[in-house]
Amino acid sequence: MAPQYQAVTLIASPSYPNAIAWSSDNLVAVASGHIVTILNPAALDGPRGVVGLRRSDPFPIGVVNREDLFEPCLVPTCLARDAEPCARSISWSPQGFAPNSGCLLAVCTVDGHVKLYRSPIWEICDEWVQVADLSQLLFSYYKTINFGEDNGSHLTSLKNINTEETEVLGSTCELQDPLSRRDPGQRKRKPPRVDDYIYDGNKDDLDASNDADFSLKPCSKSKKKSSKKEPVSVNGQGSTGNSKASLSSNGGNKSLPLITAKQYACRDACLSSLVVAWSPLVSSSDKISCLLRHWCVLAVGSKSGNVYFWKLYKPEYYTIDAGVVNSDPMLIGVLQAHKSWVSAITWEVSSEGSSTSSLLLATGCSDGSVKIWLANIEGLNRCTNAEEVPFALVAKVTTDLSAPVSAISLAVPAGSQYEINLAIGRVSGSLETWTWNTCSSKIENTNACHAHDQVVYRGVWMAIVYTAAVRIILHAVGCITETTLKKFPCIQIFRSQKNQQIYQKSLIDALVRGLDLNVLDQMYQARTQKAVVEFIWIGGQFVGIPLDRSIDVCNPQSSILSSSNFLWWGSNILWSLKKYENVEKGLALWDVVAALQGFKKYAPSFLETLMDMWISALFSGDPQCVSINAPSCSRHDMLPSVSLRKLHLLNIICRKVMLSNHVQLGPDAENGNDSKTEFWNTLLIRSERELRERLVGFTFAAVLKRTAYSFNGTSTENSWFPVGVAQMDSWVSMNDGEVHNQLKYLISRIKDLGNRINSACGYSVEETCPYCSAPVHFESADVAICRERHTLTRCRASMILCSVLQPVWHCVCCGGMVDKLPPQSFFAMQAPPLDANQDEGSLDLSGPAVPLCPFCGVLLQRSTPAFLLSTSPV
Repeated sequence: MAPQYQAVTLIASPSYPNAIAWSSDNLVAVASGHIVTILNPAALDGPRGVVGLRRSDPFPIGVVNREDLFEPCLVPTCLARDAEPCARSISWSPQGFAPNSGCLLAVCTVDGHVKLYRSPIWEICDEWVQVADLSQLLFSYYKTINFGEDNGSHLTSLKNINTEETEVLGSTCELQDPLSRRDPGQRKRKPPRVDDYIYDGNKDDLDASNDADFSLKPCSKSKKKSSKKEPVSVNGQGSTGNSKASLSSNGGNKSLPLITAKQYACRDACLSSLVVAWSPLVSSSDKISCLLRHWCVLAVGSKSGNVYFWKLYKPEYYTIDAGVVNSDPMLIGVLQAHKSWVSAITWEVSSEGSSTSSLLLATGCSDGSVKIWLANIEGLNRCTNAEEVPFALVAKVTTDLSAPVSAISLAVPAGSQYEINLAIGRVSGSLETWTWNTCSSKIENTNACHAHDQVVYRGVWMAIVYTAAVRIILHAVGCITETTLKKFPCIQIFRSQKNQQIYQKSLIDALVRGLDLNVLDQMYQARTQKAVVEFIWIGGQFVGIPLDRSIDVCNPQSSILSSSNFLWWGSNILWSLKKYENVEKGLALWDVVAALQGFKKYAPSFLETLMDMWISALFSGDPQCVSINAPSCSRHDMLPSVSLRKLHLLNIICRKVMLSNHVQLGPDAENGNDSKTEFWNTLLIRSERELRERLVGFTFAAVLKRTAYSFNGTSTENSWFPVGVAQMDSWVSMNDGEVHNQLKYLISRIKDLGNRINSACGYSVEETCPYCSAPVHFESADVAICRERHTLTRCRASMILCSVLQPVWHCVCCGGMVDKLPPQSFFAMQAPPLDANQDEGSLDLSGPAVPLCPFCGVLLQRSTPAFLLSTSPV
């Protein structure tokens, strides 16, 4: 199996909770000091991505009289000494919200700013690209409502705000980040590609809208000003000068309004963010376009006790080429959740025993209180402005403990419709578990203990399938059984470590902690190793699922693990593969593939037993398919009835595990059972043939449906446009004796369309070589060779020649290239398109085209140089 322990060092230590997060496309972000490091867990020694944090421009919220500086409400601002930028909280969005269908990273810094970043898709660099500054958008919102103050005399009219802000920002350009004042020997950094709210004092007129990924309306444009220094109003954290001078009115800063000390403190608290958390992906119908739209909400907690909700829709299309993908963040609600700092936020989806899903939100406060809120998804979808707050308080934790909340976690137990479990971690090291009954609206404490000597940073709930109970596992090194959890409900591990923060996947834990510099070599280690990220495999332990004792481990042929470890590994792996059969869950099973590759090397017999059980479950509809040794013909005959997602899983396991050549086999595999290899190779070929026929059949059915739309006068503006129909026709003719009969029937109907086919699809028989313009004849669905012997690649989804001028999508699993993306409805189909009972009228062509491999189902990406970070979903 894979090594039980892997680690990678960082150049800065984590300083705040929520310092590590694992994205759904298999990237790990670690907030350590002034940078956020992005790691690929499949290549820890490989390239990294980085989010370089810089001090943001202060908000021009006003100035106060010098005699008001000693007011108690201004003491925290005057005493603030956080001169260097630092990440306080990070959170990944669900997959699909970046321009390349990846994840967005939300970063909250110590100066209270929240910004969104994406991976450098078309930029050849390692620094991630800022796409939105939510804090500047929030500031613009508060300006339009005069910060919610009844008396607006302290503020100038909205008409003059742009002029005044230009003057203020011109003077604050002198308060630059120390990173910009570099030594002559250091290279000069170019200003990052950011949105309209980042200002560069070296440019007279910065038009960032031409360079932004999200089309945001600018608050104003910064203009160059004289170098004369004037006192301006800034937040205490962002000032490099005297805090008192920054807050006071000295006669030289008359462009800002004069406000009271209480007004300044309230405005500063409203704009100072502390924690960020993305909601799960939700779907709802758009009444205007009658389309199913996917969106999520980013919750941002602030010092004022408010929680701000930003809604983002999935982009209408995806790209890996330079271009603008519109997906504007929209402020849909402001919730006064607490009376003090909001220190922790978590989301969960609850059905409440009905078909109507709801979103649960739990918020923790620095005063020790925790509240649970409920919001209807359709109610959130109808929100269009910040005045609508569809959240209702449904439960509140009352306890004698006043220690600030550092971490909270919600879980809906399997098999229970009316119970919600809540875990609360505090800065005192205590850990509590609560159960909230949705019917009686009662919340009861189920356990409490002093779990750690330091702050509890993160808790992970793992639902147990066979009961309604839920266990919490913070971290584990040895084998933890259910009996151990019952005896010690609060696991205490790594208590002596510093700044420990944990994130858990199905089979592996990620832990980031600071290092004790006193025990490091001051000449070498202390300079470059401030923290370490540890990856510890936990698949051989109890992680919340039942033990499958039917797995045969009588002869595991390995001295590394015990029989009980093999049982847990097998149960957890089979459970993970079963979980990925849900088409709504993105395929990012790197941890499962890595574990199986390890077993292939060290315990091949156990791997064969495990895969025998899994294959039998895939073909459970065929009574003859009970083992790998069963006649292969029976399995191949069952392929047309297997779901698309199961075929994707089968292809991934075949390619990356059973037929991988880079893994050295164990001792008992030296004799080489060729029949097993032949079986998996044949199974992969038949599976890909089945997927190709389904894709061709789906394309033909889409052509017929678009033709019917045109005949009935229905608009086809929002429907998917098929291409490569002529090439698919040639492929069917070449394989006439092997393809499905329903496919032959569909192609005969398409030929009857005559000239009408040109309006329903891209039908072009002639293809030419992009290098020599020689004609290219269709001979294979994967490659083509012109008359001058130029080898060309065909699109795996449409069979047309891939472009050589524009970048094309690449699959890291099968290595195929995709030029024209298939629609989302192809991957979500419940019945195969070649089913005789399947009518093309039931096809949904309104969904967007998605960058998913039609043969592997994993997220496609752009081919990048080896020195740049890329994802490894498998």
